[in-house]
Amino acid sequence: MTTFQKAFPLVFSNGAPNYTTLFGAGSRPNFVAGCNKGTSASSKAAKLNQWFNTGCFTAPADFTFGNEARVDPSIRGSGINNFDFALFKRTRFGPDERIGFEFRTEFFNIFNRTRFAPPNTSVTSSTFGVVSSTYPGTNPRLIQFGLKLFF
Repeated sequence: MTTFQKAFPLVFSNGAPNYTTLFGAGSRPNFVAGCNKGTSASSKAAKLNQWFNTGCFTAPADFTFGNEARVDPSIRGSGINNFDFALFKRTRFGPDERIGFEFRTEFFNIFNRTRFAPPNTSVTSSTFGVVSSTYPGTNPRLIQFGLKLFF
């Protein structure tokens, strides 16, 4: 079984209080016009330390909400690329082949791919744009064996 899924867009916020949190609202960062939000990271490790171009975002002034969209569709987290695989071998014997057994081997996440959690999207944080964890429930490669006897 194979699963491919595009990641969700990132949700940006301003971590510093700037007096716009009344009535349940919150501020977002300001986007610098003409800036390329993508990163030029050449390796996966570099991409984890700067998932997007953090220089394109600035903290808004007090009493302003910021001009960046709350959810930016052009910047997404890490998607899912997962492969599961199973092998089965059934052997029958006895009178009328009514007795038998089945040996099965199942591989989950056979290529051992990691699914990273979204980066920090709070513009005033020191780790803004940094991925620091994996998604909860992301398992390494798992292999299980089973033997079933039927009669």
